[in-house]
Amino acid sequence: MSSDLKLHQLECLVAVADHGSVRTAASRLGRSPTAVSKALRELEQSMDVVLMERRADGVALTPSGTSLLSHARLILGQLSRASEDVVRGGAKRGGTIRMSVTPWLMHGVIPAVVRAFREQRPDVQLDIAEHLGGDYPAVRNGQLDFAFGPSPDVGQERALEIRPIYTYSFAVVCRPGHPAANARTIADLAGYDWLLSRSMERTAQAIRALVENQRDEAVQRCHFARSVNAALAIVRSTDMLTAVPWPLIETPDMRDRFVALDFDAITDESTTCLITRRYEPLQGPALAFLETFWRVARELAASSDGPARRIFSMVEPAGI
Repeated sequence: MSSDLKLHQLECLVAVADHGSVRTAASRLGRSPTAVSKALRELEQSMDVVLMERRADGVALTPSGTSLLSHARLILGQLSRASEDVVRGGAKRGGTIRMSVTPWLMHGVIPAVVRAFREQRPDVQLDIAEHLGGDYPAVRNGQLDFAFGPSPDVGQERALEIRPIYTYSFAVVCRPGHPAANARTIADLAGYDWLLSRSMERTAQAIRALVENQRDEAVQRCHFARSVNAALAIVRSTDMLTAVPWPLIETPDMRDRFVALDFDAITDESTTCLITRRYEPLQGPALAFLETFWRVARELAASSDGPARRIFSMVEPAGI
């Protein structure tokens, strides 16, 4: 097996994986399908493995192909960032910061951070996505510079640097005027549907037990929305219930639009962490953004402002 990999081969691998076919990948790369197929064939020969399976509906990666794809994205991402640094030269202006952010931090802290950062670096473009769950493939493969989210799922620790920031608990929330708005125990919520933004494995034990005890083949009580904002929009217009971080429900965007049920049934806690790639220190705009984040977060935590005080009363600093 040869390790003589070529960049155009890795570009072809990523393009085919992203678009699902050689023809579409070739069009996006500005190359012929024959050239793309040849590059992939030479890549497989140099590594002595099968990277892709050709199917009637397109192309699918083998396990070996999926493994190489992560490295290919990281290599191409690093080269792109290196090129940006060279183009910007000594001035070090411009660039893009790509991040994903957990919803409570997005509503409670990030707006003030962005405002402060834009005053310092108006030349930098921000690309911000919502982060849910404990999987961080886009950080591992270099598509994101960093993420703010819960502790990673088991098995990712070797590739990631994990810095705990805040610990918090969860609140069960419903719309104003909900029939269960005065519930005092988790048992009072029997019979209602749930709309969750976290996997069942990451959902509080009390909620899992309630849903399990109501298992009925004729009625599905638990549903999922892969966005906290989407889940809350639906909950606000239905009798469905959800569970969100307490600091989120204390943000100005949410505080008067939802009811947090007044009982202490949800004892589970979660920790928001800064997730970066291990052995690859952040530089340039990304590092500057994080420096602004630490400063603004400390200022908000010490603020006498009512909304900020309510948000930070719901978290315990874990490393900031």
